[in-house]
Amino acid sequence: MHFKKLHTLTLKSFLPPFVATLFICVFLLFLVQVVITYLDDFIGKGLSSLDLFTLFAYAWIAIIPQGIPLAVLLAAIMSFGNMAENYELAAMKSSGLSLYKIMQPVFVFILGLALVTFLFNNFVLPVVHLKSSSLLYDIRQKKPAVNLKEGFFYNGIENYSIRVGKKSRNKDTLGDIYIYDHSAHMGNTIQMYAKHGKLTTTADTSELVLILRDGNRYEEIRKVGSPLQNPGELSQLSYKQLQVNIPLEDFKLKRTNEELFKGNGELLNVWQLDSVIDSTQRIINRRVNQLYDQAAHNFYSRTSIRMQNDSSLTYRPLPAFLDSLTNDQFLQTVDNALNVSRSAVGNIDNFDVGFQNDLHQVVNMLIEWHKKIVVSFACIILFFVGAPLGAIIRKGGLGMPVIISVLFFLAYYILTEMFMQLALDRKLPAWQAMWMPLLIFLPVSIFLTVKAANDSVIFDLSAYYSWWGKIFKKNKSKSA
Repeated sequence: MHFKKLHTLTLKSFLPPFVATLFICVFLLFLVQVVITYLDDFIGKGLSSLDLFTLFAYAWIAIIPQGIPLAVLLAAIMSFGNMAENYELAAMKSSGLSLYKIMQPVFVFILGLALVTFLFNNFVLPVVHLKSSSLLYDIRQKKPAVNLKEGFFYNGIENYSIRVGKKSRNKDTLGDIYIYDHSAHMGNTIQMYAKHGKLTTTADTSELVLILRDGNRYEEIRKVGSPLQNPGELSQLSYKQLQVNIPLEDFKLKRTNEELFKGNGELLNVWQLDSVIDSTQRIINRRVNQLYDQAAHNFYSRTSIRMQNDSSLTYRPLPAFLDSLTNDQFLQTVDNALNVSRSAVGNIDNFDVGFQNDLHQVVNMLIEWHKKIVVSFACIILFFVGAPLGAIIRKGGLGMPVIISVLFFLAYYILTEMFMQLALDRKLPAWQAMWMPLLIFLPVSIFLTVKAANDSVIFDLSAYYSWWGKIFKKNKSKSA
């Protein structure tokens, strides 16, 4: 019972900093990856609060797996450093608990977290990426909202050109209005002027509604098929009030079919990735076999047999065959060879383009396949880096633990990006590139855990000073 209470205490000391650091990490990544990156695509689009909230919610959920390893590392350093600073670890060890026993409840939680992370990456994250990718694409394709500036013609609405001389503070009351309507596709045939007006939209925002007051409407009526240079009849209308409805269908957020986005590796689970990899590999093998067949049957046979008119498909030595040709036959053979060579070069170029694209797709799919699993193991490895580090440095809070955890995580992130680029360049197999950072951190975690379990002072500078002093004294006594 006593041990269970200590284990509960250890787990409770880990969970609050883990939740807090996870929230902070996700928030910072959200600002960098979404808000700052796509800010220009959001401004001026007239997006509804619901659309923005939906996009931000999807993006926030998609970023959570990226922040979990850093949160585990930072929370482990903070919690165990705080317990070591307050001599709680020393009290637990004096009661008969080893560091491994003290870490056990948190380690069990990390194992569960790793499993949940994998399930999330495999089943939830593809759906979230699909929803967010399609919505972000639609938002970026959406035209900016109508923005009428004083004294300038606005041509953002198709078939219309609008100029406003003055705008009220609330921007819905206008003055000195000019409208040129080209919707008839016969030139500038309709012109409207108004001293005052009001700007609104319909309830479904499908049309821009302009209520014009005290103005004139001019229309040049032309017969269908008449040349544009021939003037038509002029119609003039003076009005006290006139309503003009301008379609805004192009300014509405149009949703794209989500099926069009499902080819990306981030939108597939491990089984779907396996299926795509296998099918792409079969395509690659088929391309290679086709190239071999073309190389084996489409050069010499198409040149020499055509000239020999030999139905038995037997081949003669090339010098003897060329000597037997007349000048005309030799020129024709050379011309045939050049044509076949050009065709072969074109086929090889087409093969290379398709081959490189297929290989790139296979590598991307393999990277995504391993990425879904590597993140889970990263939580475990980084925990065994952070927990012993906290026990060794004996510092809690947000000072030294934050600096050390950020440095370690930056090293892990840089290694991951570097090896991933090597995989994309096909200089390393994808599985080696994705697992190599963890293989580098594995001995580090084992070393730190063993040192922490043995109460090492590897971060205590005074211990190194005393050790160096002893060596210096020994050397001095020998020289004497």
